[in-house]
Amino acid sequence: MHRRVLLCFLILLTSFFCLFAEDEDDEWFWNHPITRIEFNGLKNVRKSDLAGISGTFINEEFDEEVYNDILDRLYALDFFDDITPYAKHDPKNDGGVLLVFEVVERPVIKSINFVGNKRVRNGELREQIKLKSSDIYIESKVLVDERNIKNYLHKKGYTTSTVTYTTVEKEGGIEINFIIQEGSNTVIREIIFTGNTIVSKRTLKNKIQSKEVGLFKDGAYQPATLEQDKLKIIEYYKNHGYADVSIVDVKIDTILNEEKQRNELVINFIIQEGVQYTYAGLKLSGNEVFSDSELIRQRKLRVGSVYNETKFQEDLRQIISVYYENGYMSNEFYPVPVKDSDRREISYELTIREHGRSHIENVIIKGNNKTKDYVIKREIPIEPGDIYSKDKIENGLRNLMNLRYFSNIVPEPQQGSEENLVDLVVNVEETSTNTFNFGFTFAGTTDANTIPISLFFKVENTNLFGEGKTISAQTTISNSEQSVGLGYSQNWIGDYPIAFSQQLSVAHQRLAAPYNYWDPNLGLNQYYYYMNYQNWSISLSSGISRRWTPDYAVLTVAGGISNSITRNKYDESIFVPIDHGVAMNANHWGMQNSIFGSFAVDNRDVNYDPTKGWFGSQRFSVYGLIPKLENEFYFRTDTKLEGYLKLFEVPFTDNYSLRMVFAAYTGLSMEFPFGRGISDSSKIYIDGMFNGRGWNNIYKQVRGMAMLSNSLELRVPVIPGILGVNFFWDAAAIKPKPADLSDMHLNDFYFSYGPSLKILMPQLPLNFVFAWKYRIIDGVHKFDDNPFQFVLSFNIVNQ
Repeated sequence: MHRRVLLCFLILLTSFFCLFAEDEDDEWFWNHPITRIEFNGLKNVRKSDLAGISGTFINEEFDEEVYNDILDRLYALDFFDDITPYAKHDPKNDGGVLLVFEVVERPVIKSINFVGNKRVRNGELREQIKLKSSDIYIESKVLVDERNIKNYLHKKGYTTSTVTYTTVEKEGGIEINFIIQEGSNTVIREIIFTGNTIVSKRTLKNKIQSKEVGLFKDGAYQPATLEQDKLKIIEYYKNHGYADVSIVDVKIDTILNEEKQRNELVINFIIQEGVQYTYAGLKLSGNEVFSDSELIRQRKLRVGSVYNETKFQEDLRQIISVYYENGYMSNEFYPVPVKDSDRREISYELTIREHGRSHIENVIIKGNNKTKDYVIKREIPIEPGDIYSKDKIENGLRNLMNLRYFSNIVPEPQQGSEENLVDLVVNVEETSTNTFNFGFTFAGTTDANTIPISLFFKVENTNLFGEGKTISAQTTISNSEQSVGLGYSQNWIGDYPIAFSQQLSVAHQRLAAPYNYWDPNLGLNQYYYYMNYQNWSISLSSGISRRWTPDYAVLTVAGGISNSITRNKYDESIFVPIDHGVAMNANHWGMQNSIFGSFAVDNRDVNYDPTKGWFGSQRFSVYGLIPKLENEFYFRTDTKLEGYLKLFEVPFTDNYSLRMVFAAYTGLSMEFPFGRGISDSSKIYIDGMFNGRGWNNIYKQVRGMAMLSNSLELRVPVIPGILGVNFFWDAAAIKPKPADLSDMHLNDFYFSYGPSLKILMPQLPLNFVFAWKYRIIDGVHKFDDNPFQFVLSFNIVNQ
């Protein structure tokens, strides 16, 4: 009996100590580093969609603030109905915390249907919504699409239309039904202006968005547009000196057209014009940090000219921007108009209340589901504690756009915890960073068994795991060439903008080269007889670069090395090639090495499809580093200059403006042989794809050691960010030696011109070129025997 009591007591005591130990260890994870984050229960949500959130907190010490931040971000995605977190010991990292989130996903959308619409087609409505089948069902996004449909119907003139939605749970997901009641259509029959004695009716009609129904105009009535029209009329008058103009009333008469079953409106704008003023100047007060001359550097509105409201507002924004650019975010500005009715003059008194400089309290990134926070923050040259700087923020936006990870970036300064503290919120909208390039070229052949097509494929991910790293693989396949290449690069090393890249490639080619031929009379012929040979090559190249981002441009210094081995296979007992580069690697592996150094200055607004700015680069390369093991020795220099100028931009809608950009490029490449010199196959040529577009059939005959390449383009984005139409003119010339450039003539140039269709998406950088080729020989224009050439090219960005 005593033994049993003693045994029970020991069991209870042991249990007590175990429970106590568990209580002591319940919160072991606090202040330990997070080494891994995993999700259980994922079915439709991809792990890559969560990488931007989970990756941000790796190696962070786990505390309550971090815990709440992770949960807030996960719930903000609206992917999950429930999230249950667990903290575990990471078995792969001693002392690390493995966070496991058990998630319950929201259902997916099985189908989206439109019910009740009779005159508006389903296809039109589907273009207005962002949701699609297989998306995660999020009620807030359905409400947004409901509003988008309603707005579209109002734009079409169905002002009494209503839109609601219902959902039905079915096997495999949620079925969404948008219930539409179109109502009667309302159009504008006539627009009238009353009180306009200075400005004609035609001029005012051209300024407003509302249009009368006609043969090519639907005349849809939109109440929201009517308010904008009033502002447009007032703006036009004020820009022509009528500062007292007002829209007294807008009368709308409705007429039922029973034949066409619609309401027709007669809209009457009643205008009170007032008198025309001239501008008498701007008087500043309260400005102590900056003088009047520093604040008003370039006036848009001159004293004595007719008053223009838009130009005055531009002058006011310039004054405010001087303060903002120097960190004075809390200043107050009070412009007061002073009118002299007798002299018909208007002036302004601007009172400025200056406050201290604002400092950045926090830099907050929103919208990044894949890209990690630090990848974004490191591109913005501003940190907590820094003085707020508009220039630095704009530089950061340029850096982020150049990454090509985002389709949209919007900075949003917000008031911090104190008066002179600012939170910089950067809202990003991520785009796909998976790129697929493909292309093909046709080559003439006399062999009936040969397929005259060369195929090129390349896949690339430029933001691997959301960490700003790039991997790529590419291949070329044809009867005459087969190659495969692998690449890796990253833009930063630690906390420094130092880029590193490596490229490995293996290639096989079937080539032809002229060889020495002795005829029966022992005469030597070196021009008409070609030998076939096979070339094998393996190369490994590495590069490193460093960036600096001052306010005026991006400066880059780079260097690298390339190591290759190559082998030419042919019958040496029969053929003696003229090109020593072919002969030196005959039937054995030879070495080819090179090093390069370069620097570049980039002032473009963005490097992919820029609209303004300029770019310049200089690259020096040395080929042949080991005298006894290599066959070619030469020095090469490449100079590139390009510039961009926006010629005009005409807004058509709130989301689209017709824009034309003028682009100019010039490049100079030269080679200087030394030692054993340079082989013909390594000489410079016009490729017909990137220089002298269309001339892709002369690379064998026209080679030299100097090339001047020029290009002019007019660029018009038809669908911004997706498709553009370009008109180009190219001129490229090859000279045997660099010294011959001083004797350049029109006879030396190969010209081409024509349109091209350019895909503006970085994920599919294709350029469809339609080129007409010609030359100028002794002042006479001569088209090529085959003047038209189609070229499938790629959009290569100079960096």
